[in-house]
Amino acid sequence: MASRIKGVAMTQGPLLGVLLRVALPITITNLVQSSFDIVNAFWVGRLGEAAIAAIAAGGPLFGVLISLGSGLSTAGAVLIAQNAGAKRFDMLDHVAAQTLLMVALMALGFMALGMSLASTTLDLIGVEPRIHDLAQSYLNVRYLSMVPTFGLMAMQAMLQSVGEVRFAMRVQISMIFANAALDPFLIFGLGPFPQLGVIGAALATLIVQLGALVIILHHLLSGHSTLHLRWHHFRPDWAHIRLAGSLGLPASIEQGIRTFSSLLLMSLAASFGTLGLAAYGVGCRPLFFWFTPMIGLSIATAAVVGQNIGAGLTARAEEAARLAAWVAFLGMTAIGLAHLPFVPAIMRALAPGEPAVVSSASDFAYAYFPFLGILAAPQALLGAFRGAGSTRHSMTISIVMQWVFQMPAAYVIAFATPLGILGVWWSYAIANVGALILCTLWFRYGSWRRRLVATA
Repeated sequence: MASRIKGVAMTQGPLLGVLLRVALPITITNLVQSSFDIVNAFWVGRLGEAAIAAIAAGGPLFGVLISLGSGLSTAGAVLIAQNAGAKRFDMLDHVAAQTLLMVALMALGFMALGMSLASTTLDLIGVEPRIHDLAQSYLNVRYLSMVPTFGLMAMQAMLQSVGEVRFAMRVQISMIFANAALDPFLIFGLGPFPQLGVIGAALATLIVQLGALVIILHHLLSGHSTLHLRWHHFRPDWAHIRLAGSLGLPASIEQGIRTFSSLLLMSLAASFGTLGLAAYGVGCRPLFFWFTPMIGLSIATAAVVGQNIGAGLTARAEEAARLAAWVAFLGMTAIGLAHLPFVPAIMRALAPGEPAVVSSASDFAYAYFPFLGILAAPQALLGAFRGAGSTRHSMTISIVMQWVFQMPAAYVIAFATPLGILGVWWSYAIANVGALILCTLWFRYGSWRRRLVATA
């Protein structure tokens, strides 16, 4: 039975090698995935200010729904990892099918909700009438892509949990190249294609995602994957749905609150004028770039911890979490310190000809680059907690980090001291120091080690 695992074996071998073999392809996958909006923005940027604004207005609304829907993918990944570790291969197929069933139903609900409220939500955020209809048309096509978006997110998470990280990476890389190639044809109307403008960018992404969905579904149905889907596995299992909901809801809340908190911090920076908003946007780019490998290691840690917990190897699961946290702390601290001499040059490259923006964004970078390791280590430990099925604890720590540490620190320093906008910048370091303390205490003394499945 053990030969059925076709990816990285996570319950045996040196842990450092296992973590890196799982984390690297996941990181590449995440980096490529984040390039979709960059590719679309590259082509749409040639259509003028109204087209750029239409995409900018619609992006956050779509992103919030994606964050809220990510919990079921997390739940599926946790249960897949633990069943794989326990060698309960019959349950792998069942969990995968049930996860896809729930994700599809949620995506259809979000699609209907988003399309029905698109106009109203654009009015609420103050979109100008001249771009309202354009932004709504773009959003409606994006909402049509909810099913393939959620399906791909869930299937990639489950494949990563059984160690099939390279297959997921290859599909993602193929998607970005296909999207980049299709964009100009649909946006500008090259050859026999109609000129669709902004809608063409959204449609290109939808077409590429549908193609990738078919490829991965074929992989899961063909018997070439560790996960062998069969149609009878899609019959609703209410006991499983309740378990997945109890795991997925906290994960969704965690992601939703993180997204909402980022919007509030952006709003706080904007209260200091256009300069504050611009500096926040420019200063965040290197931070978000380096956050991607942090999340890659966090997902890898969740998979490794989940499989080892499922196999009953609790000590190995703890060692994997401890090792991941140290790799994150030492590696990202070194990267952050190495960036310090180059901060002004980086910001000048991101905001050429804007010395005031460069200066304020550099202050932001100086506040977070030395602390990149402290940002990374909690992400690794939170991944471990999720992999063990303790999504509520992960959610609680994230909420405390955002609303007990970061938000109060940002507002108090910004408005009650002469430091002003520096309060927003320094709130990142303050929040993550608090998160690291909480994660370390919970790792050592908390009841986060949970086996959700029985061994075979």
